Amino acid sequence: MTTPPALRLDPHVVAFLARGVAIVAATRDADLQPEITRAWGPAVAQDGAAVTLCLGDPPGARTRANLERNGAIAATFSLPTTYRGVQLKGTATAVGEPTETDLERMREHVAAFADEVAQVGIAPGRAMRFLDDRVLAVTFTVAEVYDQTPGPRAGAVLG
Repeated sequence: MTTPPALRLDPHVVAFLARGVAIVAATRDADLQPEITRAWGPAVAQDGAAVTLCLGDPPGARTRANLERNGAIAATFSLPTTYRGVQLKGTATAVGEPTETDLERMREHVAAFADEVAQVGIAPGRAMRFLDDRVLAVTFTVAEVYDQTPGPRAGAVLG
């Protein structure tokens, strides 16, 4: 895997990622066939150049194999109450089993997500249905950052 130079995430983006955002991560195989999964528990490296997520890894998923083969990943973070969205693209540098710290961060994020979606009428129990029984921890360097909020700036590069 060749890794493009990492960006440093803007502090405003870092603060946004720490909220109860909905996260969808996408990978692809050699034939450019996509695979998507929910993701939880974002952690931004202290230098702002990498992000760790817990990705759903249900039986039959190709996410792990895709990441191990080519490392390409995109993750979209959206706040359910405002539809503000940010997309990060990058290259996986670590793929493996989550640590207890990863799992604790995931639990905290799930609780924040449940609080967020409760504001738009989704009961916490329904929000928990989005969780997979199995997850894998993925760390990736950030190479691209985009505004994905619906509207005229959707797709604009963020610094």
